Amino acid sequence: MTITKTPTTRFLPGAIAIAIAIALAGCGSDGSNSPSNTPENNTPSDNTSDDNSTPSTDTALIEYTSYGVPHISASNIRSLYYGQGYAHAQENMCTLAKEIIGVRAELAKTFGAGYKDSNVNADFATQALGIYPNAEKAVKTLDEQDAETLTGYVNGFNQAVADKNGVYPSPCSGDNAYPIPTVTVTDLYAYHLKLALFASGSALASQVATATLPAPQQVTSLSSFNTELNEITKNNQELGSNGWALGKDKTESGHGMLLSNPHFPWSGSLRFVENQLTIDGELNVTGVSFVGVPGVLIGFNDNIAWTHTVSQSKRFTAYHLTLKDGDPTQYKYDDEYRQMSSQEYTVQVLQADGSLQPQTRTLYSSHYGPIIGWKDGAQTYRDANQGNENMVKQWLAMNRASNLAEFEQAFADYQGIPWVNTMAADKSGTAYFIDGSRTANLLPQVDMTVKQLLSTPPQTDEAVAMQYSWQEGRGQLILDGSNSMFEWVDTGTTPVEGVVPFEKAPRLTRSDYVFNANSSPWLTNLDAPIEDFSIVYGPADSIRSPRTRMNAVLLQEASANGVSGADGKFNLEELKSVVTGERGMSSELLKDELSERCSAVNKVVVDGTTIDITTACQLLSEWDGLYRNDSVGAPIFREFLKSYYKVGERWLSADLFETPFDPANPVATPSGLKLIDDTTLVDEDPALIALGKAVQTLQAANIALDTPLKEVQYAIKGEERIAIPGGGGLEGVFNINSSGSLPVTNSNYVIRSGASWVMALEFTEDGPKADAFLTYSQSHDPESPHYADQTRLFSRGEWRPVIFTKEAIANDLVDSITLTTH
Repeated sequence: MTITKTPTTRFLPGAIAIAIAIALAGCGSDGSNSPSNTPENNTPSDNTSDDNSTPSTDTALIEYTSYGVPHISASNIRSLYYGQGYAHAQENMCTLAKEIIGVRAELAKTFGAGYKDSNVNADFATQALGIYPNAEKAVKTLDEQDAETLTGYVNGFNQAVADKNGVYPSPCSGDNAYPIPTVTVTDLYAYHLKLALFASGSALASQVATATLPAPQQVTSLSSFNTELNEITKNNQELGSNGWALGKDKTESGHGMLLSNPHFPWSGSLRFVENQLTIDGELNVTGVSFVGVPGVLIGFNDNIAWTHTVSQSKRFTAYHLTLKDGDPTQYKYDDEYRQMSSQEYTVQVLQADGSLQPQTRTLYSSHYGPIIGWKDGAQTYRDANQGNENMVKQWLAMNRASNLAEFEQAFADYQGIPWVNTMAADKSGTAYFIDGSRTANLLPQVDMTVKQLLSTPPQTDEAVAMQYSWQEGRGQLILDGSNSMFEWVDTGTTPVEGVVPFEKAPRLTRSDYVFNANSSPWLTNLDAPIEDFSIVYGPADSIRSPRTRMNAVLLQEASANGVSGADGKFNLEELKSVVTGERGMSSELLKDELSERCSAVNKVVVDGTTIDITTACQLLSEWDGLYRNDSVGAPIFREFLKSYYKVGERWLSADLFETPFDPANPVATPSGLKLIDDTTLVDEDPALIALGKAVQTLQAANIALDTPLKEVQYAIKGEERIAIPGGGGLEGVFNINSSGSLPVTNSNYVIRSGASWVMALEFTEDGPKADAFLTYSQSHDPESPHYADQTRLFSRGEWRPVIFTKEAIANDLVDSITLTTH
């Protein structure tokens, strides 16, 4: 069916300055240091019209195909993104609504203080980071294309909300009801600024919000700050991605291929939605976006396909400050002391009786940025993505690229990608990698010194602290804030001062392959390691994660039993089996040795309790080492590995392996189950005791040892439990789906993060061909038919085609809407 909607636009074509002024008009203050929740001059009009005249019109056509995927076409930018905003809001409006409340610093005002004051702290951090004021300044300087894009999107979103007539999706209605704010251009821009801070300022939000000046007796040691940073690393340990771009020498067809496998949370604003955007003769791009972000973030057009992985680069550098005796608000800088700046912020907090109670805090900043701790001095940081105004601009430029040269030029022009690597393949069979994320540009001598401190056995307290926080590249850098030589170096050639210029970003072009699995750029291609890059991108010649090693094995092996067959070249079906094969590096390295060793032992003593490991040992010997739904033995091995869990790049302690890491053989090492010496009794073998702990843990959780993975690892979608294959970082499984690294409980392994937009694509003589899953499905609304449909496919390993040609859309058309603005 076709529905024609004719809302009255608030923005006349070409009247960009007026558009911005109207968008800003409703952003007043209610005395709570945050913008108004109900902008007066940005209310959508009724979508019907009694005007029988025929004014000039712009239209957006939204055609829905299977699984609720919208294909949006229009004749101009504003109408196109109007259609995208409208489509995003249809079932996912609650997601953006909550984010807009957040960037207005009104979470506590709307939802209350939150668990352990989480909403209060988020609001204080949002204010301290200056997200909304920065957005207010930035929208005043938008060029015409950016203004058309943003105003189109917010108008479409607001119109979709108005069309609901107050009957909102279930995540923000009924018992979950909260107000849906009318979104302004400033709101949306502020959200983009916050999104750019996801892996930097936003990750430090709790530290920023709670770093009020302590009493002298409350000052703690620097080591406790290092522990806090490591907790951030641990909390983000499961976030990541796998990305492959294959060139003509690695594919059977001789054309480029792409494998997209980003790992993200299965709830919240970082869930992807699929869409296609088309302006005939100008733009045709298909892929996924975040709700609230115009354009396509991961996807393809007729010429190029690309994906992202979370980069190991350091989007911020932390600084330790030496404070002046008697005055903690002054800090040493070279041969003098500088005064911290301070500002008082107020947050309105909703009380149980419906009233609002203000909370006020005074927060401090150094010239680097916000104070985030007072540990044996003070800690602060500088953020490369603070005020990143080019993020969406760059993605939109990538969407339009007709070749790899134009694609790369988007990085040179904008340097707007905030925290991800990029892998791309083109139809001619060229593969391309770049870590174009924003990072700190350090002096060469500082870079060299830091590399030496991080790569050799620590000789000083400074080196010990730095290595502890660094976590083999998975953690953070803490520099000496009292010495000006640790300042970022401005080249005058970058969008913001002090970031690494484009020409120094690690990048590689190949005719065989490039890949990344969240380790540093070093082994982007095993035959051509990238060596010459700053330490801010992570280490070279260092241990790789089990998942990075699994990626490398899958790419390199050329055998009849290998994923790419005896020729070592991929076709589309083989590329898809990389994901659904469910192989794990740790089981391939250790499972057989563990099975052999435990076969001679029946019982071990764990914390004074005798544990029978006979059945566990037998099940491990029979297990094929895969993480499929019907795998028996996988939960035992997972819990065994958890005894060796280590935060950082290696994931697994060196105590597990007999052969240590060798930088000359980085894929095969470390390896081999650690041998026991002649003085250790067999039943005192640490590996067998770890196996006993695994048995004990599963028994305490009431999980039988022969339980298949599908019975304990699943996603909860409404009233439905859907089995999810795959594993976690410990296991080194390509298909990451995880409940975290804590021991299993009676709640089993409920998937909270992991694979999201899984796409295998090849270019053919007839254009691109792609199959995919959106693992958690298109809709955020449990009442939608598209809340779990693709999740069921993912559970069964049944790929679906990505539809994007006009013919395919017509053959699979489920519904269409024509939106008309005038």
